[in-house]
Amino acid sequence: MRRSFAVAVAIIGLVSWGAFGQAYIALDEITPGMTGYGLTVVAGQELVRFDVEVVALMTEPGLRQQFIVIDASGEAIERSGGIAFGMSGSPVYLDGRLAGALSRAFVWVTDRTRQLALVTPIDDIAKVIAEVAEEIVPDPKIPRIRPTTLPYPDGTMPHVGPSGHVGYSWPLAAPVIVAGLSDRALDVLKHGFPLGDLDGPLAALMPSWARSTPGLHDLGIARVLQAPGVSTSEDWEFRPGGPVGVGLMVGDMVIGGLGTITEVQGTAVAALGHHFLFSGPSRYFLTQAHIMDTVSKLDAPIKFGTLGPVEGGVYADRWAAVGGRTDLVPSGIELALDVVDLGRPDLTSHPFNAIMVQEPRLQALLFFMAGLETSDRALDRVGPGTVTVRYTIEGTGMPEPLTRQNVFLSTEDVAVFVPWEAAVIVNILEYNEFADPDLEKVQLSAEVHPDFRATQITDLVIHGDAFAPGDPVAFTVYAKDWRGEVQDWTGEVFIPPFAPGPYVELRAYGGPRLPEKGEAPPQIRSLSDLISYIERIPPNNLLTVELFMLDPRTELTGMEHLVGVDGQEASIDDAVVFGEVSILIPLQQGD
Repeated sequence: MRRSFAVAVAIIGLVSWGAFGQAYIALDEITPGMTGYGLTVVAGQELVRFDVEVVALMTEPGLRQQFIVIDASGEAIERSGGIAFGMSGSPVYLDGRLAGALSRAFVWVTDRTRQLALVTPIDDIAKVIAEVAEEIVPDPKIPRIRPTTLPYPDGTMPHVGPSGHVGYSWPLAAPVIVAGLSDRALDVLKHGFPLGDLDGPLAALMPSWARSTPGLHDLGIARVLQAPGVSTSEDWEFRPGGPVGVGLMVGDMVIGGLGTITEVQGTAVAALGHHFLFSGPSRYFLTQAHIMDTVSKLDAPIKFGTLGPVEGGVYADRWAAVGGRTDLVPSGIELALDVVDLGRPDLTSHPFNAIMVQEPRLQALLFFMAGLETSDRALDRVGPGTVTVRYTIEGTGMPEPLTRQNVFLSTEDVAVFVPWEAAVIVNILEYNEFADPDLEKVQLSAEVHPDFRATQITDLVIHGDAFAPGDPVAFTVYAKDWRGEVQDWTGEVFIPPFAPGPYVELRAYGGPRLPEKGEAPPQIRSLSDLISYIERIPPNNLLTVELFMLDPRTELTGMEHLVGVDGQEASIDDAVVFGEVSILIPLQQGD
């Protein structure tokens, strides 16, 4: 760590001193009235110039207050209808030297032929370039940040409009381009989804703030656009002013921010002129991009394009810019999903394969969205059904893979339950208190029945008239399926010889149960313990008959607390077991 820090300081010094003496112009060299030009792409891959004139300098102390105020004009600005979202990162040159990156524009303007804008100085961008420079091999420790709603870089929130005589500078936030999503998967990406009102064993494993997953809108990305596909360009290259993608998912589904390259220095690349998700250390994909056109809108125009193949990685997501490497691709998390609709005559498998970024705030969201999209493609409907889900989650930081199977029933939308539990567990693993799981693969398969496959427990009968501590208790459980066919299961449990009396309780129930007051909480002291505990949680198709006795401490506290002491289980194939029946059994105590 000390050597890396020393090298970083040395590189920052090299970039600041050497580059500023040749190709960069520092903020303290710039004065109002200076003129120059900027580079961007309005359509296709062709670089076009726009004219700039320095109007003022914002040099308040602190990184967030340093900007060059410019007046931008010229054919590129006129053709776009003003400064567009997606132009962020466009390099601005003064006196033939790189001064910084276009990053913000004043909104609600009436003259679309010229526009005031803010430029992030190269002084600050150079630090991001140094952070990802070739001499440092980036192996960032991604912070497991609590999900939160972030303001824009200038402190404003999304969708802020004009008020009175106040002028607003709007960050030219990179529009997020998606390909391969249905409308409702796209809605999940934008707005997130609740992980549910957990009331079972999983609930205790999640902090309350982690029970909902923020969407891109919550993270400051206000513009998400559906693209027709993926582009591949043989003449694409890393060059200042050219388009670039900051990828979140690649494969059968493509998601990523669309922006502009500011500077290329060796294998280091800086883009956007502001943050993307403001993650600091990051592992996004650096991708090709192609601009179809720039579309004029009422508030501000926007670049519309597609993303292409991965060409490197983004390893720094800072206030002044994102920094990437052209020679190093982050590993990401492999998704291998497959859904079969047993109600369709062809029984066609619908596989989905993609790689998503290792970004804790997004992993549950991206996985859930991918699972929902896979389900919708397979089912081609929204409606009821029963689904059996099997999944395995692997990570280089996990002592062993987590493997689990469960069955879910829905009377409204069964597709939601294909990825739901696995997404919950991805969140639990990511925010566990023991070790970074460093997730690398999630593999899931699901079989969907179009009908309701459910078994309701209707009765529980014990065989015998009198019982004492140490006796066996024979029982029969009666249950009926959705259409009323009755089945029965028989078994036997044993009353502990030390049962204190005056009674024991025999209970038949389906799926998992909450801990009783007399039972100690699970002892989870490591990531391995956590994985084992999750794997042992009873699935929804499990019928359990369990014997409970009074906690021996009941006599001291005066409160009746039960504890489970013996039980029998039966797995009901592909059917959710619900309902609960219990019997109190008086105990005959010996002399």
